[in-house]
This record gives sequence, structure tokens and C-alpha cells, in this order.
Amino acid sequence: MATTSMRSSASVGFWGPPTSTIDWCENNYEYSYYIAEFWNTISNSLFVLLGLYGLYRSIKMGLEPRFHLQFIGVMVTGFGSAMFHGTLQHVYQQCDETPMVWSILAWIYIVYNNEIEQIPIKNANNYVIAFLTTIGAIFTVVHAIYRFTTVFQLFFGILAVLGAGRLCVHYAEVKDPRARAVARSYVTSSLIGFAFWLMDYHYCHIVRGLPVNPQGHAW
Repeated sequence: MATTSMRSSASVGFWGPPTSTIDWCENNYEYSYYIAEFWNTISNSLFVLLGLYGLYRSIKMGLEPRFHLQFIGVMVTGFGSAMFHGTLQHVYQQCDETPMVWSILAWIYIVYNNEIEQIPIKNANNYVIAFLTTIGAIFTVVHAIYRFTTVFQLFFGILAVLGAGRLCVHYAEVKDPRARAVARSYVTSSLIGFAFWLMDYHYCHIVRGLPVNPQGHAW
């Protein structure tokens, strides 16, 4: 049974009552009978557009396939997240959270590539790819069966910290001020986004008391 948090408006639209394990702090079906969470849905267009642009640049610059895969993951996550927030149905929640995990596993592979190449084992790169793929497959199956929201958040958070930590170490060694500025911007925007996410998820009762809902999860 879903453990949906019915903190948002109880309005029911085209997709019926929510079956997802999370119902964010945006009023349901406030702007459209066909879109459960309007702002959370349309904001995913940025994921799709930026992922598409990144893929275009990655191909044009002749980067390795791992970078293509990362940008494809961003686009798929954007589509999946739009499906989830647009319907608040559990099956589409999987289309959001599962690509998130696969995308960050690809990111882990990218940022730790130098360390992987230094592993003193023949075909170590293939073993790491197989290992990360296995993790993704196991998560996909288990998460679809048990629908564990908190475990997903912890798992994703750990992977995000591992990736961001390695990225910070890398940029600490970079002398180019433009690259360092990009790194600072990334860390700052990530922390701000995380703060808004926490506010939207844990302090909805406060957010809903504000004159205007800042739609923290959407942006």
C-alpha cells in the first residue's frame, strides 16, 4: 500500500487519487485537470532541454560515449519526472526515481574514471561497468517491489555525495579561474536546491502558510 503524504490539495483530476509514495507541497490539479502538479511537471522541461544540449555538445566535441550516456540519462530523468509529477501515480514515480539512480551511477563512473584506470587488474574498467550496472538493476527490481522512499533518498544521497566529493577534489586542483567558478556555482546551486527540497518535503505546513508557494521542489 502506498504511503502517500496527502499534504497537497485533495483535488482529484484525470489520473485519479495519488498512488505514489510522495505527494509534494503543490496543490494537485490546481491549474489543469490533466496535470497533478503543474509547476513540478513543466519545470522538467529544463532537464530535457539541457540534457539534449549537453548530448549535442558531447557528440560535436567527440567526447567518449560515457558522456553521451550521462546526458541521455538527464533527458530520461526529465521525461520520467514529468510523468510522475503530472500523474502522481506509483508506476510513473518509478519512471522518475529509477533513471535518477542510473544517471548518477553513470556520473560516478565518469568522475572516478581516473581511479578506475589505475586499478591494477586486467579489464578493471569492464568489471566496474558490470558492477555499477548490477547495482542499478538490483535497485530497479527491489525498488519497484518494495517502494521504499526513504531508502531511495538515502541511496541516492550517498551516491550524490560520493560524486560531488570527487568533483570538488578535482576542481580544487584546477588553476583555471573559470573552471573553479563553475565548480563554486555547481556547489552553491546544489545546496540551495537541496534546502528548497527539504523545505518542500518536510515543512509543507509552513510553506502552505506563505502568501505564495515558492514551489521549492520545482525549481
